[in-house]
Amino acid sequence: MPQSRFRIIHFSDPHIALFSFRHGGFFDKRLFGRLNHCLRRRRSLRLQRLQQAAELFASLEPDLLVCSGDLTSVGDPDEFALAERLLAPILELAGERFLYIPGNHDAYVQDRRCRQALETTFHRLNRKAFHLQKLPASLVLGPSEIILGNSARPSPIYSSNGAFSSQEWERLESQLMSAKNTPFRLLLQHFPTLDSTGRPLGWRRRLKQAEQLLQWQQKNAFDALLCGHIHRPFLLEAPLPRIVCAGSLTLYGSFAIIDLDSNNNSIQCKIEKLA
Repeated sequence: MPQSRFRIIHFSDPHIALFSFRHGGFFDKRLFGRLNHCLRRRRSLRLQRLQQAAELFASLEPDLLVCSGDLTSVGDPDEFALAERLLAPILELAGERFLYIPGNHDAYVQDRRCRQALETTFHRLNRKAFHLQKLPASLVLGPSEIILGNSARPSPIYSSNGAFSSQEWERLESQLMSAKNTPFRLLLQHFPTLDSTGRPLGWRRRLKQAEQLLQWQQKNAFDALLCGHIHRPFLLEAPLPRIVCAGSLTLYGSFAIIDLDSNNNSIQCKIEKLA
């Protein structure tokens, strides 16, 4: 691969699940999430795709691997522990070149043990470079500034939407409105701002600040949004803002490849699927 090319492999939504009540969950949203997994999602989930993906990713020679959330099904501590074990081949391949931000299923409930498990897993997967409370955070890798945003929040049973807190939104605005010091700027967060048809998501699944993020992207505040949440992958390009939704690696075997070429100032994106 030419030296000017910086390759990112982006995957999302493994939804690793355990039907365990060792850490509670009889009387909160986790009960409904576990039932939903058993009745619907379990039939399509293929956890072996994580090992298959690690083998394929190695052959693609990435410079960076990113996961845009929903490691777990209900954000239970045992699910986070299992997720780290199953991700081990991908993490070994990535070394220090791995980034993860939470999805709404990772921040499923307010339970103290679940929140602590999320924060600990986040810290470890990001190689202890970030604490969850410090997001949004910005780092420069190769020709790109990558901004990590956390819009995942516990929500009512009927909702799977997200929102940045007021403090996080102010920090994100400051970062996105600052002058670019790299050829590219990418925003990594869980929720897309548009669906695969270029329309806003419905109120149950949307990001609260989606409209404002779209406006900022149209003003060239960032070049691409890397996200998940929608399990079927999609890619939006010009004239719409560039959105790369990797889909679910374990449900549909999908992931995205983003090639940044600083010599030509170009971004090439494509959706791929495991065989």
